[in-house]
Amino acid sequence: MQYFGIYDTRFDQEFLTHSYLYFNKEDEELSGDEFKKLINNQKLKKKNIVGTIFMYNPFVYPIGYDEKKSLASQDFDFDGSFQNLKNEKEIAIFRSKINNYEGKIVEIRNLFNLNIENIDHPELLVKLNEDTEKLNTNQLTIFDKSMNYIDTNNLTINGKFIFFAWGNKISKKEFVYLYDYAKTIFDKCVQTQKKIAYIYKRSTQKDYAQEHFQFLHPVENIKFKDRMLKSLEDAFKTTPPQCVYYDDIK
Repeated sequence: MQYFGIYDTRFDQEFLTHSYLYFNKEDEELSGDEFKKLINNQKLKKKNIVGTIFMYNPFVYPIGYDEKKSLASQDFDFDGSFQNLKNEKEIAIFRSKINNYEGKIVEIRNLFNLNIENIDHPELLVKLNEDTEKLNTNQLTIFDKSMNYIDTNNLTINGKFIFFAWGNKISKKEFVYLYDYAKTIFDKCVQTQKKIAYIYKRSTQKDYAQEHFQFLHPVENIKFKDRMLKSLEDAFKTTPPQCVYYDDIK
């Protein structure tokens, strides 16, 4: 499997604005330009993209770049071309558990495209919450609207399924506008009538997960990593994937 993405930047902030998993055929390896030809227009996207995985935010770098430094400081060229990205962390896990899509593409979408490791910092979450209140207004946002956020008014999803894995970070009580933003995206996805799938806690059950938008991420439960991996494998045993629970009771 190869992971491709496009980066953009503004005001010293760096964003992974587009990213895709390509499930290679045997003995096949594509360049960024070769991959681009597979999704160059809507007809090709419809043909080659089988579904979408929704996560919270990215922290991934192109092959050959150091994650401890900004891309700009490493003379990265933000030219809009597809980069071959590192297969690490959750991406490596998806690679090991998804086996049904040789020669096809799964799109990766994020609630926020800001390419940063510690997005959970309280000050940053406050800024994101303030921004999401302004998304459908003419007010300026702290983070670039087109680079960091999903245009919920023009949301299009390719493929037959949407697998949510943005974790359990969304709190309506603490960050009401982040919650509303996530809810709008989820509701729009449901309206597409594509297959919706996610992993939920056995203790709280499926309806609670959907009501609170708590869709478990494959690396967020390190203590019980093996259980999470089993749940992810079970979710993708079917084509398209299905909702399954993570056993947090035993």
